[in-house]
This record gives sequence, structure tokens and C-alpha cells, in this order.
Amino acid sequence: MNYKSLNIIFKVDWLKTIYFNLKYFPLRQAVMLPCFIYWHSCFRVAKGEIRLMCPAKPGLIKFGTKGLGTVDIKYARAIWEVRGKLIVHGTVNFGLGSKVCIGNGSKLEIGDNFCVTGNSSIICQKGIKIGEDCLFSWDILIMDTDFHNVLNESGEQINEPAPISIGDNVWIGCRNTILKGVTIPNNTIVAADSLITRSFTEENTVIGGRDANQRVIKRGISWKI
Repeated sequence: MNYKSLNIIFKVDWLKTIYFNLKYFPLRQAVMLPCFIYWHSCFRVAKGEIRLMCPAKPGLIKFGTKGLGTVDIKYARAIWEVRGKLIVHGTVNFGLGSKVCIGNGSKLEIGDNFCVTGNSSIICQKGIKIGEDCLFSWDILIMDTDFHNVLNESGEQINEPAPISIGDNVWIGCRNTILKGVTIPNNTIVAADSLITRSFTEENTVIGGRDANQRVIKRGISWKI
């Protein structure tokens, strides 16, 4: 038995893993254990559904793995708060300290080969789509809603939730915030410590900044893990 197998055996919470798989998947898929739940993971709400758009295999989805940027393991928790739908097209890794929140009637869709290293939140109350081969660093907030209603003088809400679309091969650096209505194109790097509130269309760029300073920082780039 190799180190990788031993690492999985001792770091996965097998009781939570079995419960989670039986709850979300039909028996023929559940027995494959497509989702591994690691220690220090919390199910705040475990409703909604998970739809696999690829063949089930052990550990296709990993939830709560320890990685870069995670705080002291004594305090970090990966939190699952799902009432809506998660659609998965391949391998997905949510690091320790991650929070996945999907509201009732909303949909989070994630492409193959996705990883968020830790201490990050994906809050979906409308719709969030993430492409293939995406890497998210730590201390990231992606949120398609303001939660609280802002009204104009006529009493009409002016801050409705709006979907977020993140393309293929996107690397989001640490301590970034991506807010509602944003589109990030393929082959993009989001510079660390940025606040992205508007959409970009040009591929193969580094984008970043805050407020009125959100801009394309560099063009003609490519990146790989």
C-alpha cells in the first residue's frame, strides 16, 4: 500500500463519507464513494442534489482536504450548506476551511479538474458556473448575491442576484472577491487581493484591481499548474 492510499485511509472521515454518498447518490453510484469527506468537515445543511456528468469513481469529489493557505487544523472547518443543485463534470477538490453554500432553486456547476486550496467561500443564490482546469487559491469569496435587498424610492429592489460565469483555465489568486454578475473569460489570471465587480471579455490576460481601478494588467499570457 503506497503513501497516497494510507493518506486517504487516515484523513477521510469514513462515517460522514458513507452517509453523504448514500444521501446524495443512487445506490449504484453511492457504493463507488464518489465523494470523500475529510476530517473537520461540517454539514450545516445537506439537502438539494448532486448531479454527476461523468462516470462515478472513488474520491471524484474531495471535501475538506488540507492544503496551502489553510489555517491551523484545530480551528478550520469545511462547511457544506446546500439546498440547491451542484453539477460536477469531473474531479473537484474543496480544501480545508472552504464553505459551499447553494441556495434553494440555485445551481453551482463546476468543470473537470477544479481545485480551491482552502479558506474560501462559494455562495450561490442564483447561478455560478466554473469551467475546466480552474485553480482557486485561499481566502477567496465568490458570491452572486448581496443577500439584503436595496430599494429605490419607488420601493423596487435594485440589487437582484446575478449569475457569475468563470471560464476554463482560470487561476484566481489569494484574497480575491468576485461579486454578482461577473464574467471572467478563459485563460485568465486574477491578481491577488482584487475586488472584481465587472465583467471582462479578453482572454489570456491578468486582471485585477479594485473599484474604478479594475483593469487588464497584462495581455498575451498563459499559465499552467
